[in-house]
Amino acid sequence: MRVKDNGSRPAPTSMRELISRMVRGHGPTVKVERRVIPYWQERGWTREGNRYTGSYRTGRGSFFGYADEQSRGHFRFFIFQPPREMEGHSHWTCFQNRGDGWYEVHMARMPRDVSSGIMSIERILHEALEA
Repeated sequence: MRVKDNGSRPAPTSMRELISRMVRGHGPTVKVERRVIPYWQERGWTREGNRYTGSYRTGRGSFFGYADEQSRGHFRFFIFQPPREMEGHSHWTCFQNRGDGWYEVHMARMPRDVSSGIMSIERILHEALEA
């Protein structure tokens, strides 16, 4: 079998439109806007100065905590009385006892914002409680 290379050229407009309609469907394209409300606000956290206060939430419970912004982009996260199930989780060593029921949550990689940190802690809590 012989193959002849005819080079490359754009497909005809009619062919591109046909394929485009098949892939997208027949309805108009709808632009989806990114959320404007940050996650920490959406979850009911409040901010006073450089301190954010609220609860880390999972489907099995919520746990009071706060986050301090030490400097621009550098946060420290705390949780009050994390669940006992955390003690069997691989990230338990990241929870450092600070006394009176408070634990600081050490992060190997600093989250870029408070919302990302809250989400990370909620994910870890969810993993521990679901195991």
